[in-house]
Amino acid sequence: MRIWTALLEHQSEKLPSPATSHADRCGVARRRRASARLLLAPCTCQRGPPRARSAFLIGALSCFLVACGGGGPTSTIDDDLASLPDPNRVSLQLYLVLTDDPSAMQGKAPVAAMWKAVEGKGERYQAVRRHVRWVPGDYELDVTLDFADLPHAAFSAEALAPMLSELPPALKAKAEGAKLAVLVRSRAGVLPDGNHIRLAGLAALYAADTYDGVVLDLIARRAWTPDAWQAELAGNPLSKAQVRLSSRFEGKARWLYSRGNPKYGAPDLQMRGIDPNALGDARKRFVAVEAAVVLRGGAVGQKVPVPSGRPVELKRCEAPKGMFDAGCVQIDPP
Repeated sequence: MRIWTALLEHQSEKLPSPATSHADRCGVARRRRASARLLLAPCTCQRGPPRARSAFLIGALSCFLVACGGGGPTSTIDDDLASLPDPNRVSLQLYLVLTDDPSAMQGKAPVAAMWKAVEGKGERYQAVRRHVRWVPGDYELDVTLDFADLPHAAFSAEALAPMLSELPPALKAKAEGAKLAVLVRSRAGVLPDGNHIRLAGLAALYAADTYDGVVLDLIARRAWTPDAWQAELAGNPLSKAQVRLSSRFEGKARWLYSRGNPKYGAPDLQMRGIDPNALGDARKRFVAVEAAVVLRGGAVGQKVPVPSGRPVELKRCEAPKGMFDAGCVQIDPP
């Protein structure tokens, strides 16, 4: 069974072709790096810091998919998430593109074409890129691609099933039989209106378009067809589907928690031990605090103002190990 990693290397004024690759930097992997500073005006791009080893990336993903509550029924709570203007907060995005093409995104040509898509070359990609009207002068977008032959323990059918169930039956069956998983990973500063999601999302969209794949958002735990993902990224604003708010039973009590906040540089949020008879009030409080955490970030001890009542204090998160992708905070039920 083959697992290998490619880090795509890219330096230039305006996202042209990638630089020469470096082979066998991890012993068992070929690694190249994709890094570009995105500006609407010409700029000089610089190479970012070294990337983590592939073993860390695949190992961590096993936690995301297997140990982090991927199974079980969930119910989504609707909420409105405001624009996020703080590029000092670093987002985490992880997209999995499932395809039948075992050579997908491997080589200089598809990488160069991916960056053209991020630039907005072509009507389909320009419909997304046109929303990104401004980025800070020192803004850099890093994209890392990792590959694994399927089936693989990190992407087991059991772990992916809750997400794939959202796809149309024909695409679901196709995704279940995919031969290759392409992991698109990005850490970048948060931009207004979720535009950092649009930029990294274009990289995943290009891969899915070109290799007839589907896109799985591993942070929010959602599956997208290429057309649906393009429509989502081209929408203004981005939809509520960027974050998933879920509930489950914990004995006789209810447990509310979020999925997707790390995409906005914020910890996920949870509320435990909710009396089912007070679920309505708990849900209102949870949604209000969730919107504030996504907008401003959240740290233990921080007090979050809510529309009615006293500010709510964010507390240390008590959750099963590996439950959340990039940390969490907790609030008490009303």
